[in-house]
Amino acid sequence: MSTWYPEADLVIKHPKIYTVAITCDEVIAGKTDFPIIEDGGVAAKDGKIIAVGSASDMDQYVGEHTEVMDATGQVLTPSFIECHMHAKWTGEQLLNLDFKGVTSRQAILDAIKEKAATAAPGEWIEGDGWNELIWEDSQELITRRELDEVCPNNPCFILHMTVHTVVANSLALEAVGYTKDTPQPEGAEIGHYDDGELDGILYENGALQPMLNAKPALTDEEHVESLRLIGKKLNSFGITSAIDANLNFKQMHMYNEAHKQDALTYRANLMFYLDPQFGPFEDQMRRLEEMPCVTGFGDEMLKLNGCKVTLDGIPPAFTAAFKRCDYKLRPGFYGDTMYTQEEIDALVCKATELGWQFGIHTIGDMSEDRALHAFQEANKIRDIRPLRHYLIHYVLPYEDQWPIMRELGIGVCMQPTIVGTMGESAVFHESQAMINQAAGLMFKNHILVGGSSDSPVVTPDPMLGMYYAITRHDEVGGGTIGNDDTKVTPIQALIMYTKNAAFFSHDDDKMGSVEVGNFADMCLFNEDFIIGDVEDYRTTKVQKTILGGKVVYEA
Repeated sequence: MSTWYPEADLVIKHPKIYTVAITCDEVIAGKTDFPIIEDGGVAAKDGKIIAVGSASDMDQYVGEHTEVMDATGQVLTPSFIECHMHAKWTGEQLLNLDFKGVTSRQAILDAIKEKAATAAPGEWIEGDGWNELIWEDSQELITRRELDEVCPNNPCFILHMTVHTVVANSLALEAVGYTKDTPQPEGAEIGHYDDGELDGILYENGALQPMLNAKPALTDEEHVESLRLIGKKLNSFGITSAIDANLNFKQMHMYNEAHKQDALTYRANLMFYLDPQFGPFEDQMRRLEEMPCVTGFGDEMLKLNGCKVTLDGIPPAFTAAFKRCDYKLRPGFYGDTMYTQEEIDALVCKATELGWQFGIHTIGDMSEDRALHAFQEANKIRDIRPLRHYLIHYVLPYEDQWPIMRELGIGVCMQPTIVGTMGESAVFHESQAMINQAAGLMFKNHILVGGSSDSPVVTPDPMLGMYYAITRHDEVGGGTIGNDDTKVTPIQALIMYTKNAAFFSHDDDKMGSVEVGNFADMCLFNEDFIIGDVEDYRTTKVQKTILGGKVVYEA
């Protein structure tokens, strides 16, 4: 049995504190200023903040058992919150070939060939993170026959950075049972060469998931280890809380196992996934009815967050659903949603009736409009504002949608790093590219916007997310995406990745700011990136990450 002492467990003295002590309602109303303490101090006890003020104010909380940190010359902020990512999936990928940022098509094939040369026959080879839009030698997609050439004796597939496309070799396709005569899955596509043979390219979850299910399953130990690994990675970026989307039941079960083993180093908020890969619409309605618990079930480290639906796909694969403009690279084509208007209305209404929060992946403006219509229908059942339904990505924000969003309290989770690094401007009309995930427009028009990454699509580093939200810099095409109205200020960027992001897990009353009563989740930095040169965001690193008053990462 541990002994309880009356003094603080942790006292931090002399940092400059950006408290972010502001409410989400105030942010929506247009307020962005909050107390900044120059020679500050924080005291924490039993995982929560018990005092915030000047450094000298903290002396009264120091006792024999108090850890005292001298943070002179450092900056303290709330720790960062990831409001949309795939944490478990990112952890699982840490054991695979990593193609993120690889700018050569041939380099990917060479890496697979090298891996295959040392792999045992029949051993699965998996790679993640390729992005043809940044390849410098050729942007022609790798296909089955090329993978067969470099990897003839091992099932092999490589997952696109968007996690919406896979390229597989013949052995992997055979393991799934795919042939040239396999019917197209609902809301997905199995690709073919012009001669009718399989080209190995699979689009969207209905085609991808059987491939992911065919590879050897992770052991329970590997599942838990993947959560340890992603926890270390997130902590190194200053992240102590994340909403993890698209989880299946096994992954949610392993989250619980990791929690029991004290292996979680971030507050995990799990999304119950409703997708055609799990069966037709009727099955999803049944799954909602059968789920025994809803949003909020759990504790401070692990809880159910909400339902997630992927309503459309992504522009590079021509699977996003457009309405106001056709596809620049496929004139006259608009795409479609994975659920009809009637189906998404029914899903959201049933979830609302049962008390679920609902997050919807919307890339194209047709999917955005359909999602908002579903939220309006659900609001006829009950006031949905307390449930905090929201849009994920919201790539194409249009002015005629904002009155509905303001009325219903609909927030959005955006991913500025995707805008800055994926090179999607090339596939958009200029009018679309200008507003692509424009967080600045959200602040100016009183829509709550949270910062996130969609990792493993891009790095979950919030410093880079804030950099791209502030600058709207295009790494692939060069220049700036949009205008000043689409950018945010450094203070707004910090709010996005702290207080605003906490809104989506219903935690903004206990996280996202340095305030008495909140969790003692904080970060320390050696540089004041808020007032420095914006390019400092690229190089500034977290020095310490604190979760519940305990250091979980130190540089």
